[in-house]
Amino acid sequence: MTGKPEIRAEARRRLRALSTEERALAEAEITRLVWTVPEVAAARTLMLFADLPEEVSTDAIAAQALHAGIALVYPRVNVETRTMTLHRVTAPDQLAPASYGIREPDPALTTRVDPEEIEAVLVPGLAWDRRGGRLGRGAGYYDRLFAHEAWRGFRCGVFFAFQEVPAVPTEPWDVPLHAVVTEREVWRGESLARLESSAGD
Repeated sequence: MTGKPEIRAEARRRLRALSTEERALAEAEITRLVWTVPEVAAARTLMLFADLPEEVSTDAIAAQALHAGIALVYPRVNVETRTMTLHRVTAPDQLAPASYGIREPDPALTTRVDPEEIEAVLVPGLAWDRRGGRLGRGAGYYDRLFAHEAWRGFRCGVFFAFQEVPAVPTEPWDVPLHAVVTEREVWRGESLARLESSAGD
């Protein structure tokens, strides 16, 4: 199995090679497909990430959500504890560059939200696989959030199609995604598919 450093390096190489036109076309399709995921479309409180330059842009998704009256929540990281606090954002200017250069909610302008209030979350990463495995940047912020006893939200990864790998190396504390949206498809995890099938019987 290829290790995490090699997968991260290859993902970053491919992301850097993506042309502006290819990125724009892919992001437009991802933005469209995100809303075909029933759990995302039905969420009244949706957690997003403020993308880094190499990640899928979520600004159009945020604008659509706000227009639809969906409550938007963004994370703010605590570097010392490697944890995240969640804040409701009602306008783009409530985000400003902070830790790691990521745009984060200004705590003076936003309201703190508890994890149990999140109905669905869109999650970034460098790689994913069809077991729901996700490879992030190594700090473990999202896994700690998803391990919170109050977390109930639907976990949906947002990736470019070429970020799929045969297998993401996992650790016992890694929390799998329920679904992944790329510009080519919406993938749903096998465990989720079995749950849906049994519910329909």
